[in-house]
Amino acid sequence: MSNIPRRTFLTAAGLSMAAAASAKNGRFQSQPPQSGERIRFGIIGVGMEGSGLLRSAIELPGIECVAAADLYDGRHTLAKQITNNPNLFTTRRYQELLERKDVDCVLSAVPDFWHKRVWVDACNAGKDIYSEKPMSHTIEEGFEMVEAA
Repeated sequence: MSNIPRRTFLTAAGLSMAAAASAKNGRFQSQPPQSGERIRFGIIGVGMEGSGLLRSAIELPGIECVAAADLYDGRHTLAKQITNNPNLFTTRRYQELLERKDVDCVLSAVPDFWHKRVWVDACNAGKDIYSEKPMSHTIEEGFEMVEAA
C-alpha cells in the first residue's frame, strides 16, 4: 500500500467524482482528457484549505489552473507561486472568474456560509463545481443547490 496523503487522495477522488458526474450529465466526454487536452479550472478561495487544494489539483494530469479569486492580494501572489504562473488571472470578485470562457469548472474553498451562494452562482454560469464539505448548512440550502445543479 502506498503512502498517499489523505488530503491528496480526497482531492483526487473529489475531482474524479466531479468529472464523472459531469460526464454523466453530458457536459464532458465520458473519457479522460486526450493527450494535449486540458481541463481548465478556476479556484475560489486560496486560503489554508484552498492553497492545499490548489497544490493537489495542479498535480493531476490534464488539469490546469487558469484563474484564482480571493479577497486578499497576498493570496493572489500565493496562487501565482503555487501554479508557477506569474500571469495567472486573479481577482477579488469571484463573479469575474465565473464569467471567463477559459474556465471549464470551479474548485471552491470558501467559508462554509458562502458554499450555497458560490455553488448556485457557478451553476448559473454553466460551470461544474467541486466544493469542500459541508455542502450546505440547512436542508433548504441543499435543495436550492441541487436545483441549481
